[in-house]
Formats: sequence, structure tokens, C-alpha cells
Amino acid sequence: MEHETQVKINVQLYPTKKRLVPNFKLCKVISHLSKEQYERMVVDGKQRKILEKHNHKRYGEVVTVYRISNADGYDNTDPLNEFDYAVLSVCISYLADGIEHITPAMIYRGLTGKVSKGGKGKMTLEQRDAILSSVKKLMSTIIEIDESETNPALHYGKDRAPITCSAILPAYFVGKTVNGQDASVIYFDRESPLMIIARDRKQLLIYDVFLLDVPGVQNSWMNIMLKNYSLRRVAENKAHPKQMASTLTFPDIFEKCGIENAHGEIKRRAREVIIKLFEHLQTKGYIKSFELIKKANAFHSIKFIY
Repeated sequence: MEHETQVKINVQLYPTKKRLVPNFKLCKVISHLSKEQYERMVVDGKQRKILEKHNHKRYGEVVTVYRISNADGYDNTDPLNEFDYAVLSVCISYLADGIEHITPAMIYRGLTGKVSKGGKGKMTLEQRDAILSSVKKLMSTIIEIDESETNPALHYGKDRAPITCSAILPAYFVGKTVNGQDASVIYFDRESPLMIIARDRKQLLIYDVFLLDVPGVQNSWMNIMLKNYSLRRVAENKAHPKQMASTLTFPDIFEKCGIENAHGEIKRRAREVIIKLFEHLQTKGYIKSFELIKKANAFHSIKFIY
């Protein structure tokens, strides 16, 4: 899976400025599976189902069947999470922009929105390790997808062969010199199956990466998840205004980012990050305004207008 080759070549790599996020139901579900649900697939070989549509007039309940497993030689039962989802979407965005190999620093810039000239920021060793760990997990996690019910019922997959089995991120590592420094370079073999399905279903979100570069917010692992998840939800709402309420609840954000059981102080700081994100989105004109909603004398949700 990981190549040890060292290629001494100087290459100049630039960050992509558009984020593409596959946003169909399967993408969101596999990023929020419980430890037990995930292990039943990875360890026990069980499959799971996604309910795509209730009461279809011809097919009844339409489901997509899927299974997740580890690649040979890889042993990890930690579920995929919002950080992995964000890293995957950054990689997808680069490849869609015609960039077939990237570095952890480029992924960091995509995760944090630091893509303007002179906006590199400084990636810590901890951040680099988190990114590399996520990339390795995405490269080494195999997803099997059975769309045999979904595609004919919902008229998907007309112009492509069914995707049956693939790494979530088809890629490999090569050692290379990037701008005079030794670095791990990630080469993409082909598109992620999740990107192919999202494009086919027209369930792909697109927004400017700089919206993630929120002033006054440190780019910790938690804050990266909070910003990426919350912005994705806003983008999803803007793409489907008739189907979704323009409100995000703090309990939902905390749960999706894995801090629902965290100490109250951690949640307070998380709320501050989300509020600063919305202030930034308002400043940049992505939304017109927002307001905080209280429930039982505690901040419960954030409502926005665009």
C-alpha cells in the first residue's frame, strides 16, 4: 500500500480553491457509524442497508446495500468520522481540479481554507500526523456497494458501470522532494467511488475553500471538524432550501463531531468556534445574517438567512 521509493524532484504544487463534497446519503451515514456498527462490518463481515426511498410506487422501499472492510495488511476498527470525510473531500477536490498528487501540507490548506497567496499558515507535526493517518485509513478502507435496487428505481447509473468494490480513496504514497524538502506525496490512482456516485446522482456540494479560514480560530483537529461539518450543512441547506430548515442545532454538531459527551468547557469553546464561523460567513457574504436560539436558558441552535 505504501511505497518506499524516494524520488528527488522539485515540484511546485498549488492549492485548489473550490471544495467539492459528495453529499448523498451513504457518504454521511458511513461517517457517523457507531463503534459497534462499524466493527460488525469490519470484524464480522456484516452488511448494512441505506433506505433511499419510502413507498416507491413500483419498488416499495428502495435500499442500497453496502459493506466496509480493511484492505489486506491493514487493521483498524475505528469508525470513519467527520475529519476523514473532510480529508476525503479535499483530496477529491484536488483531483477534480486536475491535480493528481498532493502533500499533507496541501490537504491542511484545503481543510483550513488557507489557500490565498501568503496564506499557508504553519502545519504542526500533530496536524500532519492526523492528516496522514486519515489518508492511510481512507486508502486502506474498502467499500462494497450494491446499487442494484437503487439505480433502476431512482434512475441513477445510466451512464456508468455499477461500482461494486473499491478503496474509498484509491491512492498510494511516494517519497519525494517538494520545494527542496523531503515529503510524503499522495498519488491518486483514480476517482473515489463516492465522487463518481455523487456526480452521477447530482448530489455534490461546491463552495469556496477560503470560507473555512476563520479569523481567530486555531486549526485543532476538533475545530477543523466543527468548521467543515457546519459549513457543509450550510452549503447543503443553500442547495436544497425547500427541503431543509436553515437551522443547525448545537447538540447535532457536537454529536457529529464526536464531542456530545465532552466536558462543558469543551462544548462552550466549540460553540464559540461555530459562532465565529458564522460571523465569517456573514462577512464574506455567504449568508446574510444569523441568530442564536436559546432553549431552557441555554444556547441550542443557530438560525441563518442567506
